[in-house]
Parts: sequence; structure tokens; C-alpha cells
Amino acid sequence: MPDKEFESLLSACSEVAELFPDGIVFIGGIAVYMHATNLEETKEMAEFTHDADFYISLAAMADLRDMEEVTQNRRLSRHQMIKRGFDFDIYTERHSSLIVPYDMVAGYSALYEGIRVASLEHLLVLKLEAFLNRKGSSKGEKDAKDLLRIGAVAARGGQSFRPELAAPFMRDEHLKLLELVYRGPYATSLAQGNAVQSKRLRGEFSDIADGIRENIGCDRTTPPPKAPRHRM
Repeated sequence: MPDKEFESLLSACSEVAELFPDGIVFIGGIAVYMHATNLEETKEMAEFTHDADFYISLAAMADLRDMEEVTQNRRLSRHQMIKRGFDFDIYTERHSSLIVPYDMVAGYSALYEGIRVASLEHLLVLKLEAFLNRKGSSKGEKDAKDLLRIGAVAARGGQSFRPELAAPFMRDEHLKLLELVYRGPYATSLAQGNAVQSKRLRGEFSDIADGIRENIGCDRTTPPPKAPRHRM
């Protein structure tokens, strides 16, 4: 996508975020991009996306309906809207099928240039779920690369990945996907064939996977952590 077109998408995201600074959290590719591009060591691997997804509170959704033309997709448990010619997929608190609750995603979210995005830990879970449904397709390949980007940001950004935030939402099929991302061709593709960079990406992702597995035991029998009162 041309830079100017992607800048238009970011502007559209900023407009939406400004209207609901505490009621919308961006997820998906746009959130991975914001994490990656705001870290010098991962800026070059940030990838443009063609659309945007966000998680929205019930209160904000009621207001959004009054401002924008929003359509419902019952089959996919989400709503959609078009802004500046770009497609936005909307997942509503309590009404969507996303496996991480809205209050958790919002409570641990990060803020970049006025755009609130899901934490690396919750993005990992949501990306794994997307990859589960799309592996073997071009979108699935991007999901796998985004998972590797998440690992790189966590390793190179000086912020420790918190596996306890991801572990409660992990199922057996997600754990198998962690292995698939690690052993598959995705790291080599993301590193554009550079063996050294590919090895580094695999190592960073392996560290995240190991941390999650270590937390699975306790998190299978204890409830997920509560969302903090004050958002980041």
C-alpha cells in the first residue's frame, strides 16, 4: 500500500480514537503496526495494513451508531463501518466472540500518538485465534508474521512479556500454533532470507512460548487477573 494511503488510514483511526479515547482499543494488524513502528529496533519490520479492527465498549458503541453508518455482521459477531474509504471491523463489549474480554483488553492497553491499542500479551492471544482460522492462507501467513513481530517488540523494547496475561486464554490448539510459528517458514520470510535475523526472531518467539507454557499449569486452575482500575 502506498505510504500516503496508509497515512490516510492512520488518520481515520486517529479520528475514531479521538472521539472515544477511553472506549475504543485497536486490535489486529493496525495494533501490531503501532507497537512495532514506535520502537526503533523493530520499526523496519512494521507492515502496513489495508483496514483496521477495534474493540469498543457498549457505551461508546451506542454513541458511534449515532455518528456513523454501522452495519451488523451476525455470522461473524461483529459490526462494520467505512470511514475515508477504509473498512473497519468493530467488536463490541459482551457481544463479540473475541476470547479476551473487553475490560481486560482495555485495562492493559497501550497508547501511541492518541491511538489506544491492545497489549502485546492480548494481541498475541487474538492473533493466535485469527491464525487458527486462517492458517494456510495469505492472511494466515500475515498473522504468523505478526506473532513474530510481537515477540520481537517484547524482546527488544525493554518491556518484559507478561505471560500471565495471555496464559488464561490459551487452549491446546493455540499451544500447537506457537510451535507451528516457531518451526514454520515465517521467520525466514519475515527476515527476507537472512539466517541470522531469522534465528533471532525464532529465539525471541520461543522465549514467549516457553513463558506461556510455564504459566499454563497455575492458570488452568486459577481465574485470570483482573483488569487494572486505571488504564495505561
